[in-house]
Amino acid sequence: MITIDEVRAALRGVADPCAIATGAPVDIVDMGLIQAIDVTAGAVTVTLRLTSPFCMQIGLMSEQIGKALRRLPDVADVRVEVDHLAEWMPEMMDPQAQERLRRIRPLGLVAR
Repeated sequence: MITIDEVRAALRGVADPCAIATGAPVDIVDMGLIQAIDVTAGAVTVTLRLTSPFCMQIGLMSEQIGKALRRLPDVADVRVEVDHLAEWMPEMMDPQAQERLRRIRPLGLVAR
């Protein structure tokens, strides 16, 4: 049976499209976009929090998440859900990812 850690590791291969646009690719795990992961009998549900309620990239991210997780053994079904009420804050990012973005965005747009 697949573990949550294995799912999380596979999700590290999915970059946040907006981070790519800034020239500093950051995966969705390090961005702090993963709110929850549930694994039940070969079905994986990933719940995301978005950096903005107006995110236009959810379709692309969902597709990439599905592709990444279906490569794992014993994964028969993938569901991606978005918690539109969850608030994302820059502090949710991995500290190393924050530092990479801080070098690109020196005007304090990333939490310190």
